[in-house]
Amino acid sequence: MIRYTYQLNDFRSWLKGFSKLLKLPVVAGTIRIPPPIGNGYVQAVNINSDISYVVMNFSLNDDIVFLRKKSSLYGLSLFFNQVNISDFFVIREPHNTITDKSPGRSNIFLSSTNYDLEVTYSKQSKLRRVGIFFSPAFISRCIKKEILLDLLVYADNRLRNINKEPITFEYRQLLEDIFTADPASPVTHLLLQNRVLLLSEKFLHTFLTKAPLLKETGGLKQRDKEKDIEALKEIERILSNNKLDKFPSIDILSKTAMMSSTKLKTKFKQIYGMKLYEFYNRNRLEKAKEMLQTGKYSVKQVGLNIGFSNLSNFAKAFRKEFGILPKEILKGR
Repeated sequence: MIRYTYQLNDFRSWLKGFSKLLKLPVVAGTIRIPPPIGNGYVQAVNINSDISYVVMNFSLNDDIVFLRKKSSLYGLSLFFNQVNISDFFVIREPHNTITDKSPGRSNIFLSSTNYDLEVTYSKQSKLRRVGIFFSPAFISRCIKKEILLDLLVYADNRLRNINKEPITFEYRQLLEDIFTADPASPVTHLLLQNRVLLLSEKFLHTFLTKAPLLKETGGLKQRDKEKDIEALKEIERILSNNKLDKFPSIDILSKTAMMSSTKLKTKFKQIYGMKLYEFYNRNRLEKAKEMLQTGKYSVKQVGLNIGFSNLSNFAKAFRKEFGILPKEILKGR
């Protein structure tokens, strides 16, 4: 078992400590993991003295434990996780432990660095993670007090937040840009920094959009407001399901959410920034693009797979979303 104990002050320093543990060199801010140990890479960059990020895209031939020791000040750690678990996953903090053997973990997790946090992945698990650290100085200087309070209260929910924030297709596209960036390109550094900041911006914008819903006065009790948000997340999960072959009726979605159709449509757009069908359509078109990029499917197969019986309509919808026709994806491989 490999065990890495650290205190998070910035990810560049974190990487140096990890490299010493693995006895691997850091070259241009990157550790390359050789076959005897595993495969893949870990890259860390300090954007400035206040914001740093790490990109993990690797697997190890041994169990790995990351133990973050608490710091006296409130730094914030934001992780976007797309992990394939080989056997087990365990995450624990002082008052809670979660053990999971499901093959995939895809979530967003915001935590404060003022408590111990231990994460264990079984050997040969495939880790695709992007972590962003905001220093205590940045938090106190750049975030308004009323927003900071909401963030800290949220972060203090600790592991109760572990599965609250799913990675939607917009996040997935940004993450894919990060994981597929060409290391030889002279603009890769700028691309990575841009995508990391966009991930941060999107998360904070979504958080701030949801905060008023939790705070609104009158009408529903607090627990009922929280039930509404959980219901909206369930609708989001349904519409993001890659196995969904057609858009469910508004009536079905309303019954699932236990809301009126008007309330569901209003609240969903308030939280996710788009209408229900628009959200569903963009998600399935992202799926289509991913399928085409593999080169394993024809345009017809992809169109039918995501629910288009008319290929002309599929091509029009695809071009409207991405600016090119589906066949151009195949030609460009």
